[in-house]
Amino acid sequence: MSDNTAVSPVRRSSRLLRLLGVGFGLAVVVGGTTGTGVLRSPRELAEAVGASGGVLLVWLAGGLYALLGANAIAELGAMLPQAGGWYGYAHRAFGEFVAVVVGWGDWMSSCVTGALVALMMSTYAAALVPALAGHERVVSIGSVAVLGLIQWRGVQAASRAQELTSLLMGLALFVILAAAWWLPAAPAPTATVVPGAAALVVAFQSVIFAYDGWYAAIYFAEEDHDPAHEVPRSMLGGVGLIILIYALLNAVLLHALPFHQLTTAELPLAEVAARLAGVWGRRVMLAVAVLGHLGVLNSVLLMATRVLFALSRDRLLPSPLARVHPRGTPRAALLVALGLTLVLVATGTAAQLLAVTSILFVGYYTVGFAAVLVLRRTAPNLERPYRAWGHPFTTWLVLLGSVLFLIGNAIAEPGNTLLAAGLVAASYPIWRLMKRKTNPA
Repeated sequence: MSDNTAVSPVRRSSRLLRLLGVGFGLAVVVGGTTGTGVLRSPRELAEAVGASGGVLLVWLAGGLYALLGANAIAELGAMLPQAGGWYGYAHRAFGEFVAVVVGWGDWMSSCVTGALVALMMSTYAAALVPALAGHERVVSIGSVAVLGLIQWRGVQAASRAQELTSLLMGLALFVILAAAWWLPAAPAPTATVVPGAAALVVAFQSVIFAYDGWYAAIYFAEEDHDPAHEVPRSMLGGVGLIILIYALLNAVLLHALPFHQLTTAELPLAEVAARLAGVWGRRVMLAVAVLGHLGVLNSVLLMATRVLFALSRDRLLPSPLARVHPRGTPRAALLVALGLTLVLVATGTAAQLLAVTSILFVGYYTVGFAAVLVLRRTAPNLERPYRAWGHPFTTWLVLLGSVLFLIGNAIAEPGNTLLAAGLVAASYPIWRLMKRKTNPA
């Protein structure tokens, strides 16, 4: 079928298709979050905290933060069902410039995350298939390209890929976590360690990265059959499942592995699987790792594409990026997102940007939570199909938590904070250039 069949230029350039539902919403929230969080984060967090009790407290604190955050942002997602995620909320509450800063940072952090995930996935693929060893970067580039081709085909193909990877990973995790309780309990640690302030900052960086993705459904609200009801269900239901998965995961790891092994194993769950079924157990876990990373990579490419589409539709980026193919994909925006992700993979610079991603994440969380408060005051008559429970107390709680996290990062890691600020500041000349082109007078 021709790309131009029965599609008007107006529809082709500005309208996304309503092809998604709550199944995709849950898949992109749960799969896009836990795909990497269940693998490396338990070791990183345990190493930073240094005590089993502290590990569980930090995981629970992260879960509460994500749950209250989802509660607040679900109000915006149901009230303003549009592409672009955080960008659209910032635009409505704070104006164009703040929105461009948020959109630029969001897009870059999505591409950085995609590149990091692709590189991590390739290391697990090489461990699973030794013939791939030494070709990890080629595997990473190939995975980005293949998922790009799937998304190029259309929204339905991309959503099915997301749902399939999330379902298969979920089933495999359920089997491993259930079976692990049959293992004998590991000896309890003999010493109690009280983590310092710097260690807690690192620990919360790890847990923020592990929970990041709880908001993913908001990027696709404009493509949802019934965003007023399904976006809140996807977000709150997804976060509930994520908290449950992480709670079970850490309970299993602390039951089955000595704490010193949890802090040193590259992939703690693979060690548990190896105790269950030897070398085949480890291979199954490596396959789950590859599958989970592919699900996360698919979701962040989808999100990055929607941010560029929204900026372009508002004439803040070149207009071709807002063109939508009849199958629902903004193909030009997808190509740009793929391009930056591939550059980061090929040059290896994504690893250097890892430390700033959590700062960027929490930065646009902060703007989103503030937008809930501002729009309750400035736009009280907007229809709100979902109203955040406990507002304004719960909203203020996550907003203050986000601000404290950013302050803690600035004190503990001033270099990374300045790097994050520099990346965001790069949006200013782009904004001025586009303003000059669209308003030459």
